[in-house]
Amino acid sequence: MNTPDTRCVSDAVAEIAEGPVWIARENALYWVDVGLEPKLLLRYSPATGRTDTWQLPYRASGLRERAAGGLLIHFQRALAVTGAGPDELTDLPLQGVDFDHQRFNDSAVDPKGRLWIGTYDRALKQPLGELYRIDGSLKAVSVDRGFMMSNGIAFSPDGRTLYYTDTRPVGRILAWDYDCDTGAVSRRRVFMDFAGRAGRPDGCTMDAEGMLWVAEIGASQLLRLAPDGRIERTVRLPVSRPTSVAFGGADLRTLYVTSMTFGVEPQDRSNQPWAGCLLAFEPGVSGLPLPAVNF
Repeated sequence: MNTPDTRCVSDAVAEIAEGPVWIARENALYWVDVGLEPKLLLRYSPATGRTDTWQLPYRASGLRERAAGGLLIHFQRALAVTGAGPDELTDLPLQGVDFDHQRFNDSAVDPKGRLWIGTYDRALKQPLGELYRIDGSLKAVSVDRGFMMSNGIAFSPDGRTLYYTDTRPVGRILAWDYDCDTGAVSRRRVFMDFAGRAGRPDGCTMDAEGMLWVAEIGASQLLRLAPDGRIERTVRLPVSRPTSVAFGGADLRTLYVTSMTFGVEPQDRSNQPWAGCLLAFEPGVSGLPLPAVNF
C-alpha cells in the first residue's frame, strides 16, 4: 500500500469529473464534468494554477487531442471538434452507432490516430455496450460487444495489447492482442476480475514501463497493474470515488486523478473535502505521450 503526497490542484468541484487528457502543446490538462448540470469542459494550467471552464451544449463523456489542432470532444450522442476556441464546436457526421439505445463513454487513440470508444446501455440495465473503432471515414466499426458499462481504454507501449474496462456489474478489465496496422483485435481474455473487491475499475492509463494505472471507484484508490495482471502497487487516495487518471506535466511525471461527488453520501462529504476535485501526485514513473486523433 502506498500513500503519496496527493494535492488538490484545482478548486473546480465536479459532479462527475471524467476524461482527463494532457495537451502538451498547451501545457495544460483538460477534463469534463459529466454531471447533469452544469455541462462543462475544464482546463487546468500548472504554470498559472488557473482553471478555465466552458459551458457545453450537451453532456460530454471525454475528449482527445487532434493532430490538426484543437480538440475532439465526444458527447454522449455525438462527436464534435473545436475551432479557434473550445467553445466553437462543429459536429461530425458520424455513422454506425445506435444512439437510441447507446451512449458514448470513455475513449483512447491508437498509434495510427484512430479513435477507440465504448458505449453503454442508456438505461444501464442491459449489456448493450460496444467497443468501436473510428477513423477518418467517420464510420464507427463495432469491434466487440456485450458490455454493461464501457470505461477506460489503453494501449501497451508497443501498441500490441489493447486494454478495456467494463465497470459493471462487478467490474473487469479485458485485454486483446492488437494489430495496429489493420486495427484488428484477437485473443480476448480477462486481464483482471474485480469480483469480491471493494471497488470497480473505471478510467485507466499506461505508463512508460508498461504498467496499467486504473482508478478503482468506490475503494479510494488506484491500482498499478503489471502486464501479467499482478497488482504491482496500490495507491490510497483522499476521495472514495476516483474516476480516471492521466499523466501530465512537461516530463509526464505527474499523475492527475479526477473524481466525483455523485454517489458520495452527504454525511461523508465532510471527510472528503476534495471529492469532485482534480488531484495530482508524483508516482515516481513517467507516462507516455499519447497519439492525437488524425481526423
